[in-house]
Amino acid sequence: MTSPGLRFIAYVRRLFRLRDETDEALTVEEIKASIDFRGGNLWALVLAIVVASVGLNVNSTAVIIGAMLISPVMGPIMGAGLGLGLNDVDLLRRSVRNVAIAAVVSVLTSALYFAVSPLAEAQSELLARTRPTIYDVLIALAGGTAGIVAISRRGARGNVIPGVAIATALMPPLCTAGFGLAQGDIAFFAGALYLFLINSLFICLATLGVVRLLRFRRVVDLDPAHARRMRVRIAVATAMAVIPSVYVAWQVVLESRYQAAARRYVAEHLTFPNRVTVNTATRFGRDSSTIEATLLGPPLAPETMDVLKQRLESYGLRRTRLVIHQPDQADLPEQMTRMRAGILEDLYRRNEAALEARDARIRVLESEVVRLRTGELPMREVTNELSVLYPTLRSLMAGRALTVGSPDSVATVVATWSRLPSPADRSRIQRFLMERLRLDSLRVQHIAAP
Repeated sequence: MTSPGLRFIAYVRRLFRLRDETDEALTVEEIKASIDFRGGNLWALVLAIVVASVGLNVNSTAVIIGAMLISPVMGPIMGAGLGLGLNDVDLLRRSVRNVAIAAVVSVLTSALYFAVSPLAEAQSELLARTRPTIYDVLIALAGGTAGIVAISRRGARGNVIPGVAIATALMPPLCTAGFGLAQGDIAFFAGALYLFLINSLFICLATLGVVRLLRFRRVVDLDPAHARRMRVRIAVATAMAVIPSVYVAWQVVLESRYQAAARRYVAEHLTFPNRVTVNTATRFGRDSSTIEATLLGPPLAPETMDVLKQRLESYGLRRTRLVIHQPDQADLPEQMTRMRAGILEDLYRRNEAALEARDARIRVLESEVVRLRTGELPMREVTNELSVLYPTLRSLMAGRALTVGSPDSVATVVATWSRLPSPADRSRIQRFLMERLRLDSLRVQHIAAP
């Protein structure tokens, strides 16, 4: 008799078992087929880079996601992991060569786009790809694992791969590197390439781990010394990639904590009666930070300034300078006038933009009304004319009929008669209606009046 604990462990192992669903031959074949960049694959890469560059340039998340979905970059990265897992040196070299080709083509294509684009300002989607952290490492590792697990499963490849392509985000870093190259910004270029390196390395390592876990048949078996050297090299490369991201992540955490503490300090201590605090700004630095504000109204006493500076430390704002600008009272009316003018100008611009948007909407609606009116059929005149030719006509109804199972509609006229016309008359009526209504095709139904 096995204990309940052992049965539970066996049950959990069955739940997470992957080997039973794995199609090894098809998995290896699929990954190998997606490695090379030539022909359609290379065109897809270039077009995906153009789409991603436009999305980053105009700060459109939806466009960037579309570029990730059509990008073929993940193929050779998984190929490198598969080559390591199978001890296939030729496959590894081929995959690494194609990753390098993809990176070079992508960066040059993106740089060319940003060199000719009139929008040179770095948007938030671009800035987000310049400071990789340990969180990006975790995303790449989890996404790469999900990708290789999905590819290895029978009949489940299409469900996960699009999500992996979006999560691991291989295209945006290459486009951001192209932006840095076009603008001559080394920080952008280096940060984005580092993010691409992290994503590629950990997708590769995830593929290696899953291939070894699933016990894929290896091309050759390495001797223990060679295998040990390979593990050491992989460990060193991994550490070299991870350590900078840990440092950047810690800096991001420190900056986030500083900004939260600074906002709380400003809200609780830079509010005074008979004074207005404007233009508050906080700047975080590793060695020293600054809280800067402009105070309109009677100047603060030196004792008050000393108390405000002493309270910085209680909020964790060490090595922070407090800079408060207090304009001269004689200049206050002029500054208030300038501020009021600035507010009015901002309101005017916003109202002008709203009016332009409303006018554009009105123009669209007017054009739609005109289109609908021009599309109306002159049924009153046609009914009168046809009743003169055929006095037994009682009524005409016109519209577009839809057939079940067909996406197209057909122009249809229903004619009601006190006495149904002959087949020859029906043919003449059909031609008359098509000519009079200026239709290329028309269905005419004749029914007898009750």
